[in-house]
This record gives sequence, C-alpha cells and structure tokens, in this order.
Amino acid sequence: MTVFQSRRSNSIARMLPLNRSAVDTLWLHRPCDDGGTDYVCFRDHQDHVEVLEGYHLPPQMPLIKHRQFLLNADVPSFRHRFERQHGFRHGPPLF
Repeated sequence: MTVFQSRRSNSIARMLPLNRSAVDTLWLHRPCDDGGTDYVCFRDHQDHVEVLEGYHLPPQMPLIKHRQFLLNADVPSFRHRFERQHGFRHGPPLF
C-alpha cells in the first residue's frame, strides 16, 4: 500500500502546493473582464490526471468548457503552457 501511495503522490508532486483530500488537486486561475474567473483544475487519479477547463462567475454554477485526461508525464508541460502562454496563476479552489 505504501508503494502505491508513493506512486500516486509522485505523479503530481511537482505541482505543489496541493490540497490533500481523496484526490489531489491543483487550481490555476485567470481573471476575466466581467468579474468571472477562467480556471484549470488538475485532479490526480491513480494512473492519469483529469484536467478540467472552465469558467466561474458566482453565484452561478461553474461551466466546464473542456475535460481531458493526461498521462502523468504530460502534466508539467501542460501546466507550464497554461501559465506561460495563457496567463494562468496558481490559486485556491474556486468551489
């Protein structure tokens, strides 16, 4: 069990700080002109990472624009692309 946990933690470990829960997550935010927020949420699973791209303007429900699954090895370059090319920054969970 310890070996399994170690592998799971390593897949997204380069993306610290993380919120520790049943699933590890990392949030990237980018403010919008209308007061809303574009977001990218990375959710670590056992053998892959789920990536949710969306928009949120409280008190409305969040809008998921795109959902995909990445191999663990692809996550760092994907995250850096969002940060460098699209202006996203790390932040707390939106909801």
